[in-house]
Amino acid sequence: MEKATLGILGGMGPEATEIYYKKIIDHTEVNCDQDHLNVMIYSHASIPDRTESLACGQSEKLWGILKKDIDMLKEMGCKYLTIPCNTCHYYGDRLSKEMGGHFINMIEETALYCKMRGLQKVGVLATDGTVHYNLYQKALDQYGIETYYPSSDKQKIVMSIIYDQIKRGEKGDKHQFMDVIEELRKADCQAAILACTELSVFNMNYQLSNDYYIDAMDVVTRACIEKCGGKYCD
Repeated sequence: MEKATLGILGGMGPEATEIYYKKIIDHTEVNCDQDHLNVMIYSHASIPDRTESLACGQSEKLWGILKKDIDMLKEMGCKYLTIPCNTCHYYGDRLSKEMGGHFINMIEETALYCKMRGLQKVGVLATDGTVHYNLYQKALDQYGIETYYPSSDKQKIVMSIIYDQIKRGEKGDKHQFMDVIEELRKADCQAAILACTELSVFNMNYQLSNDYYIDAMDVVTRACIEKCGGKYCD
């Protein structure tokens, strides 16, 4: 089977993009170089912050930048597109249209995974932008799964871990993180979705248990490999 070329529009942040590509490599079953996916990566690190852009009414300006990047990747032969930034999925419908239905939506794939796990209530750890626009709740609602967001005080901790720690190259404060998780467990959340790729970096640093934590990047990694014609392996 001929493999389709995957375009990764990354740089949001760069370390998350690096980890994402490494996951794709590590989880593709191979016997030789040719068994890997063909991948085009554009790490657009200078792109404006997504949460800030949406909050400041700059959504159309940001979309214009994204569309230009997408057109470039399409011109380079990318059939499928994936974006390791949950907040960018605010443009999910537009992204799917631009790719002719070949946008691999991290949020939709994660919601489907939660359904397959038989979950009824999950906590979502994400940026203010992802939370404000209910990107995960809309996807989870389709499967009758209840969404729980941290309280305002705990959400500030989540944002601090993302912006003040991980994006600055730090490992992340696990004690602060577990303080947030305690609230989710008390709210009877059956799992916690790591719904920001910086939290995927945090997960890489601490190797959190797959029993409770659902890393959206892990879910979309499998989807990318399988949709592009590769073989997924654990």
